[in-house]
Amino acid sequence: LGLILTQKNLLEKPKMIWNMDECGKSFEHNPVKVVAEKGAKNVPGRTSAISTHVTIVACVNAMGDKMSPLLVVKGKTERSIFGFNTQEAPSGTMWDYQESGWMDDRIGERWFKEIFLKQCGNDRPQILILDGHSSHESLALIQEGIKEDVVVLSLPPHTTHYLQPLDRTVFGPFSKQYDRA
Repeated sequence: LGLILTQKNLLEKPKMIWNMDECGKSFEHNPVKVVAEKGAKNVPGRTSAISTHVTIVACVNAMGDKMSPLLVVKGKTERSIFGFNTQEAPSGTMWDYQESGWMDDRIGERWFKEIFLKQCGNDRPQILILDGHSSHESLALIQEGIKEDVVVLSLPPHTTHYLQPLDRTVFGPFSKQYDRA
């Protein structure tokens, strides 16, 4: 990272250093604590085994500026989105669907072209730091990054829980508040 920031002359340009990550949030509550009779061997679950979730994709730069979020819902067709109150989402939110409700190459490439490139500004070069998920490293996304002079830097595997800034500063606190609510 230091070498890229130096080579691309980005050390003093925090508005051109971006970080993207995703977080899946279930609509079923996972209680932090469960009350049960003392000595009970089986405690019935308070939540359903069938869960609906939304994947939230966020991107911020080193100055704290944010891009429009992407929300991915579980479904096979665009009709999957109709069950959500999309008008109440943050301004500029992009919605998509996927059979499992997670990111895939198509959605990752769409996010890069329709959100990242449109909202990162015209100054180049820029850097996009993300985890090594396959949907973030598709050949088409990397080729588009090269064409647009955006360096796509993947964090090393099994280190994102320590190194991923969005995990530590946005999604971590968000998840705690979501569970409390």
